[in-house]
Amino acid sequence: MFDFMRLLSGDRAGAPRRGGSARRPAPSVLLQLRLVFYGVLLGLMMPVIRQIDWSALVPPGLKVEWPTGFGIAWPAGHLRVPGGWGGATDAPSAEASSATATAAGATPGAPTTGTLATAASVASAASTAAAAASALSGGKAVSARFTICGHAKRIDCMVDGDTFWMAGTKIRIADIDTPETHPPRCARERRLGEAATVKMQALLNAGPFKLVPIKRDVDRYGRKLRLVERDGKSLGAELVRHGLARQYGGGKRSPWCGWGRA
Repeated sequence: MFDFMRLLSGDRAGAPRRGGSARRPAPSVLLQLRLVFYGVLLGLMMPVIRQIDWSALVPPGLKVEWPTGFGIAWPAGHLRVPGGWGGATDAPSAEASSATATAAGATPGAPTTGTLATAASVASAASTAAAAASALSGGKAVSARFTICGHAKRIDCMVDGDTFWMAGTKIRIADIDTPETHPPRCARERRLGEAATVKMQALLNAGPFKLVPIKRDVDRYGRKLRLVERDGKSLGAELVRHGLARQYGGGKRSPWCGWGRA
């Protein structure tokens, strides 16, 4: 590390000394081009880094605290890590940024590119939140493009056949029970669970659907309990007809691993 810092500062081993002090020549053009390349590469990777769900990679029971808050800005994105001990200084900065964005939208010639991007992101997030709230109330049909959930931040993706994320909200389909995939109890349950996940993904991606509330709003895990319907027909019932789900109305769930089946 120290050799690298000395290299950047222009010092080189074996350079002639003048007056007892070591002063190395400036870094070469090739080295400077390398640094620029690595900086651009890191900037291009920043949007991908921001999508990673780092909490899923931390072992259970381990808590990570940052000593201070800091941010990294690149042409391709902005990474913000909230502060622990520096939280008191982070809040005024956030408020100042918000005020700047508001002022920028109202004052001609004042906004910068970064400020406009921040204001647009805030407006987009507010619009998405409003649409999600309307969908969860069953007010209107919604549609999204669902993937299979991984380590990235979960926005619109399938957990398994009866659980999915939509607009950042976790939803449990209330009228069915599908085989577990996290983890399955046997090979048969794994196969059925994967098939149920893919089938429900296809049904949700087939077009607009409604999220119909029931008497209970959330379950004990904090998931929103909703019926999923299209044209008045339950998508959960479609999974039941394909043998990939069972009707569920509460109580203990039946196992999917039977005797004599692996």
